[in-house]
Amino acid sequence: MSKRLKNYPDPMEIVLKYGADALRYYFLSSSLMRAEDLNFSEKGVDEVYKKVVLRFWNVYKFYELYVGKPQTTNYKLQTTNPLDKWVLARLEELKSEVSKRLDKYELDKAVQPIGDFVDDLSTWYIRRSRERFKTESKEKQNAIATTKLVLTEFSKIIAPFMPFISEVI
Repeated sequence: MSKRLKNYPDPMEIVLKYGADALRYYFLSSSLMRAEDLNFSEKGVDEVYKKVVLRFWNVYKFYELYVGKPQTTNYKLQTTNPLDKWVLARLEELKSEVSKRLDKYELDKAVQPIGDFVDDLSTWYIRRSRERFKTESKEKQNAIATTKLVLTEFSKIIAPFMPFISEVI
């Protein structure tokens, strides 16, 4: 890419279109972090935006839909549901993996499991738990409490990589 030839998209247009978090995540997960060449692709930023940022935002909006206003009331997390246990185990696995990679200054490898977790959270946990959110029972409270915990902890994990969406959540 050359400034003289202007064969790259305007960075501010990319930020306005996809947001700074998507662009930041794209660069952090790229070969630039290993001091290698990168052929910038707006398509790559678009993919990050759709698969990571928007999916995470949709999970948050789903949570808000069933909770109403985000509450400061803390539910006691006493769940026996296998889905809740699974997503909490995945969250702990993510924390461990990201921390381990950050301790070694491997930013590109630290970012990779974040996309996988968002996919699991959205397409496995939330999709399989929809009916639990719709009922008026202890199961609904457990699902809400688990989702709140996951959103809060996940926001802390992604804060160095995607600070703006993390701050909003």
